[in-house]
Amino acid sequence: MSDFSETSAEHQLDVRPIEPKHRFEQIMDAYHSLSPGDTLELVVDHDPKCMYYTLEAEHGSETFSFEYLEEGPKVWRVHVEKEEALEPVAASAKE
Repeated sequence: MSDFSETSAEHQLDVRPIEPKHRFEQIMDAYHSLSPGDTLELVVDHDPKCMYYTLEAEHGSETFSFEYLEEGPKVWRVHVEKEEALEPVAASAKE
């Protein structure tokens, strides 16, 4: 069971007690459950760079912010905010 607590639009997920092979799925599920403007504070026992690179590859770097709050060596904490959805760019009309 994960430690996923909610206070208004701020969420915290501590995956240290979760078996390592299940952590990434828990982390990404927590991120995808956020609404635009919501934040996730992630607590792990290693550098969570893989989350940053996955979000960048799947959604683009403009769709989230990623800030280190604590950088190990035993505990890593990052603050991730899901940005507001961008308006799609309208295609220019052909003449």
